Amino acid sequence: MKNSNVKTVNGIGKACRIICTIGMMICIIGSVLSLVGIGIVAAIPTDIIKISGNAGADVTLTIDDPDSDFFSVTGNNHGLNITFNDKDFDISNDKIDFDGIWSMDVEEVSEDGNTATYKLSGDLSEVDKKAIKRKAVISILEAFFSVTATAVVLFIAKNLFNEFAVCETPFTDAIVKKMKVLGWSFVGYAALIGLNLTVVVAALAVLMLAYVFAHGVELQKQSDETI
Repeated sequence: MKNSNVKTVNGIGKACRIICTIGMMICIIGSVLSLVGIGIVAAIPTDIIKISGNAGADVTLTIDDPDSDFFSVTGNNHGLNITFNDKDFDISNDKIDFDGIWSMDVEEVSEDGNTATYKLSGDLSEVDKKAIKRKAVISILEAFFSVTATAVVLFIAKNLFNEFAVCETPFTDAIVKKMKVLGWSFVGYAALIGLNLTVVVAALAVLMLAYVFAHGVELQKQSDETI
């Protein structure tokens, strides 16, 4: 007859296995939809994208900290209220460039200390439609890698919880091995998606528990040999 604690471990393992399976299926669907989205966006002819009109604004540029890369822009009469980084929005040659997609003409109206007022105007028909498609594809591709990586981690976690769901004791070599694989998969996930403190802590916690369980396996073997 199983120990009550082992039964609890089995029950939690079964519940977690179901959750991981559902999450994995959702991620797989997301991956497929991402690939479909990439195909659709890539197949859209550039010439059918129609953008027209003019845009303009009168803005006040305030350099809050001369040593900072960040500027605050507040609109005078167009309700514009933006904070941006000059590394992303390049102001040069009397133009403001929006990440290579579009640019607006900039005319300085007045300047007072660290504050300057500008008049911005631009023709929307000059928007780079190919750049829009390219950035859309890149964004969807990033989403594809993210959900696919998540699906892989959930698959590895499901395999681990499957061991917990059927084990007679949680201190087995199979569980230790799968815990280590899960821990390192978190490391790979963080490397692929971007350094995330929560994921790093989770990876270290799982790897630490894997070695704790490995010690438990050794004690279990010694106990079995003694008996």
